[in-house]
Amino acid sequence: MHENIRDLLPAECFSRGTLWIGGQWCCAADAGSFAVTSPIDDRHLMVASRAQATDADRAVRAAKSVAASWAGDSGKRSALMLRIAEEIRKHAQELGTIETVDSGRPISETTTDSVQHAAGLFDYYAGLTDKLHGSTVPMGNDTTALIEREPFGVIGAISAWNYPLLNAATKIAPILACGNTIVLKPAEQSPLVTLLLAALMRKAGLPDGVVNILTGFGPEAGAPLITHPMVSKVSFTGSMKTGRRVAAAAGAALKGVILELGGKSPLIVFDDADLPRAASAAVFSTFKNAGQTCTSCARVLVARPLIEQFVTLCSAIAADLRVGDPLDPEAQIGPLISAEQLARVRRLTAGVDARHVCEERYRPVPGGHFFPPMIVTKYAFDSDFARQEIFGPVMAVRPFDTDEEAWQLANETEYGLAASVWTSSLHRAERARRLIECGIVWINCAHTLSAGTPIGGHKASGLGIEHGVEAAEQYMKVKTSVLMSSGWHSPFGMRSAST
Repeated sequence: MHENIRDLLPAECFSRGTLWIGGQWCCAADAGSFAVTSPIDDRHLMVASRAQATDADRAVRAAKSVAASWAGDSGKRSALMLRIAEEIRKHAQELGTIETVDSGRPISETTTDSVQHAAGLFDYYAGLTDKLHGSTVPMGNDTTALIEREPFGVIGAISAWNYPLLNAATKIAPILACGNTIVLKPAEQSPLVTLLLAALMRKAGLPDGVVNILTGFGPEAGAPLITHPMVSKVSFTGSMKTGRRVAAAAGAALKGVILELGGKSPLIVFDDADLPRAASAAVFSTFKNAGQTCTSCARVLVARPLIEQFVTLCSAIAADLRVGDPLDPEAQIGPLISAEQLARVRRLTAGVDARHVCEERYRPVPGGHFFPPMIVTKYAFDSDFARQEIFGPVMAVRPFDTDEEAWQLANETEYGLAASVWTSSLHRAERARRLIECGIVWINCAHTLSAGTPIGGHKASGLGIEHGVEAAEQYMKVKTSVLMSSGWHSPFGMRSAST
């Protein structure tokens, strides 16, 4: 366990506070704080400042004060974002270590793929800063409409705990590219990597006030951010339950909202699938980050004749996975984020007929929030286990008999985030693309994404888009100006007013 968290974070976070407002580290106005602990062994990491409404107001005003100047020069924004990407890559080891200690994600991922993806987002959106332009519409009679895109101003953002660095970059990069400023509240369960990211952005030359960070809890810091009159739009990633509250609060204030919520995504294996590859994808999708991935396809639907063979393959593949201290480079699965999440997964899986996998390589750290990965083949299809997002290393396997039943079961959920379909039939692949109600359908692959790949939830999985040009467009408002080069003639005529 890494004990020198002080060596990884800015020293001012310990001496002044963990709120980053107007380019300064500071504590909460009421000096409130909370303890940040590691899910690896529940060890105390540091005391973080606990922001309140007063602090949210300070952060929003700091963001508002520089909004006009930040929006002015797309070329400078682009160059600065490229420097941020470079700083992220240069500090991959520090960022990854903090994220692992704070969130429990394996260090083999946090120092490699996670950092590269986060840096790639800043690279991608840096290339869009001068391309998010408007258009013209000829209207006839010497009249032209100018369609312009303008930044909203201050964006309030709340990110989730499962991929803290990537979640922060997913919010910050498109918001900055579009000329907005931001106040970000990272999840209270894993806020620390965002603090180092703030320091790296300042090192890259980001002007004070463009990005502000509030550590704290949703009701105390997030809620005032959503309803603040100077916040023009809200972006939230988290649970469906909290997302409904965010949407209601933003709706009452008549401001736009982007919601990336949960999922109960299917992975469908047809009788003509490449079974070993499908099984490998199912194991990866289900157990990645200990199942704490919104797009996890842990609801596995398998053609009935293949189900025993498929489960045997998955069990054999999962048997080689190593569960344990995520700071061990050999570990592939770490702990759940908190004692509360561990209790929830235990409750949802109580009573199911589970086949535990990787038992010989299951080495939980004492005091940590570890849960043994499992494959479940017998469960009540109308139970909470079947219907709710589990967010743990649990694969639920269910047979189907016909294509039509597969489509029906895939859509038999209030969620609609992702799906993975395995078949050698082009006809089935095309039907999957058309019939499954979700934001992204992977055909013979899973979790294949890039910075330019838009993804968004359907149904209860959210509103709006993350990644891609489509995400950036949401952070700009449209203004239409109509220009007439000749004189305007009123349909009511041109009578002179009588005196």
